[in-house]
Amino acid sequence: MPGATPPVPARGTNVRPWWGLGDVALSIPVVFAFSVLGVAIAAIAIRAAGVDAGDIDSWPVWALVITVAAQQIGQWLWPWFVTRWKGLGMRLDWRLEFKAVDSLIGLGLAVACVICAGIASQLMSVIVGLEDPDSASNTSILTDNDQSLWVIGIIAAVVIGAPWSEELLFRGLVLRSFEKGYGKIAAVLGSTAVFTLPHFQDGASFDETMVLLSAIASIGLVLGMAAIKWNRLGPTIIGHMIFNAWGTYAALAL
Repeated sequence: MPGATPPVPARGTNVRPWWGLGDVALSIPVVFAFSVLGVAIAAIAIRAAGVDAGDIDSWPVWALVITVAAQQIGQWLWPWFVTRWKGLGMRLDWRLEFKAVDSLIGLGLAVACVICAGIASQLMSVIVGLEDPDSASNTSILTDNDQSLWVIGIIAAVVIGAPWSEELLFRGLVLRSFEKGYGKIAAVLGSTAVFTLPHFQDGASFDETMVLLSAIASIGLVLGMAAIKWNRLGPTIIGHMIFNAWGTYAALAL
């Protein structure tokens, strides 16, 4: 299997790498803290601009860009901090490595994600009785702000920021921690579960939530299996970027 695999330290020792599922659990309050910080910064900026803060759903799009960027910074910084503190570096711990063939692999993964997400959405729609699967979408932040120039910031966060930060966290720290403790199958399933739950959409109905989460879970399975198969993040980052780029185009243009 390509890619370097770090040695597994003896149980109970602090020989590098000694990160694990405890660091996965700590990622929850860390990322949440960055999200809260982003909201606070955005709220201060809104007041400084003389805009009524009101409800967060009515915030200007530039404030939403700040909050999204803060969350993604937290998702990126925590794996970086853990590998600096307890590990051997991003390449050995999280398999942050690219090869020329990864562009082609990534394209295939993006197609697989589109197909699997579509199938999962349709099946779950039948199960829960949702007549319009398209209503279970998480692209409203794009479609609600498509007339603003700040939508460029949202597109950058979706197409570039999210794939990098989420792959480092979910297919990096989370997947490798599960793999080290419980093996490859647990790594794929565990990382998929942890990847899926944060995509819960506030205000969505139960039926819409189930359809959306089933689609997200199918994407997590595809990317998780790819991370295990190729033992590096290059294919999953590129595949995630292409998939999000297609979803962005579909939401705005189609």
